[in-house]
Amino acid sequence: MELSKIEKLLERYEEGETSLAEEKMLREYFLKEEVPEHLRSYQLMFTFSANQAGKRLESTPAVSSHNRKNWYAWSSIAAILIVALGIFFFNDSSQRLNNNDLGTISEEEIALEKAKETLAMVSQFMNEGKSDLVYLKEFNNTKNKIIQID
Repeated sequence: MELSKIEKLLERYEEGETSLAEEKMLREYFLKEEVPEHLRSYQLMFTFSANQAGKRLESTPAVSSHNRKNWYAWSSIAAILIVALGIFFFNDSSQRLNNNDLGTISEEEIALEKAKETLAMVSQFMNEGKSDLVYLKEFNNTKNKIIQID
């Protein structure tokens, strides 16, 4: 087959415009004949696809029910251990919290002052968040003007 015809077929092949018969001609050319140096990459591509076309995928062996039963047994044992350790550590930490004095204030006046300080701090954070709502109000006003114009 002449080289110019092969190059035209390759251009059409790259564009995805070749028929199955033309692709078969290209495959046969690259598998049988000596190929010029600038077309060696195509030869590699067509020989690879021809080699892969003959191969079949091997099926994976089925998992036996014995292995599956072992997996379930071990996973259930692991789950029981995790739950048991969780209960042990949870109970241990809750007892330590109940036994310790966690900073409770015994005098009522000091407790009242601390509560006022905490509420003042919360109020300050709420007011800072409220100041940002002015921008949202301006956005709504602009949106309403645009909707009334249309």
